Amino acid sequence: MNLSNLLTFAPAILYAIQYFLSKTGNKIIGGIVPILFIVALVFLYTTGKLGLNIWGTLILGVIGLLFLLGQWSRAQKDNKKKEQKELDKMISKDLK
Repeated sequence: MNLSNLLTFAPAILYAIQYFLSKTGNKIIGGIVPILFIVALVFLYTTGKLGLNIWGTLILGVIGLLFLLGQWSRAQKDNKKKEQKELDKMISKDLK
């Protein structure tokens, strides 16, 4: 597997990792992937390996962050729904 094949799947891999890290009980852990994304983007831009000008890099960064933070938000909502279901289940058992 060469680098171009890996880069083809990188967004999907990052997206999945972001979701699973965001599903943990700790909200801060969901910030790991967005921070690594920004660090990698800055590194690739400064070394010239990204092949984009500053505007392209900024647009890529903003779009990437929007997707990653959206995934974090979705995972947090899923966690709240799961907790509410468990709470409702506990309340219904207490009422019986």
